Amino acid sequence: MDLNKWNVREYKLEDPDGDVAFILYRPITHGWRTRHLELSLGIQRSIGSLASGDDEPSPEDLDAIVASQQDAHRLLTQFRAEVLSDLVVGCRDLTINDEVPGRDDLIEALMLMEDLATDLCTHIIEEGSVSEEEGKS
Repeated sequence: MDLNKWNVREYKLEDPDGDVAFILYRPITHGWRTRHLELSLGIQRSIGSLASGDDEPSPEDLDAIVASQQDAHRLLTQFRAEVLSDLVVGCRDLTINDEVPGRDDLIEALMLMEDLATDLCTHIIEEGSVSEEEGKS
């Protein structure tokens, strides 16, 4: 059976030994793209407004910048968790402690491996982008 008929795509993982596994996910929707854009713009505005200015930042300014960056990290982590929870549907040829993980266990493991979660989330967002050929004419 072809997964594309069910609108499911694969993200390929390969370990240093050459073993391959796949994470199965649904394509990103316009709603998720919009949320990603809103989040990105909000973070840019927040950090940009704090970092602007020619004067040496005061200790209070530095505290505000650090707090803003921590908030941005929290928001990005939360967004990533929500995207993966909504769009990841399973895996193929992948085990955790020699057992095939259920969907919830897979998402939990992905979130613990921040680099993999970030790469997968980035892939899902980029894979769902509308190219010029696909855009409106």
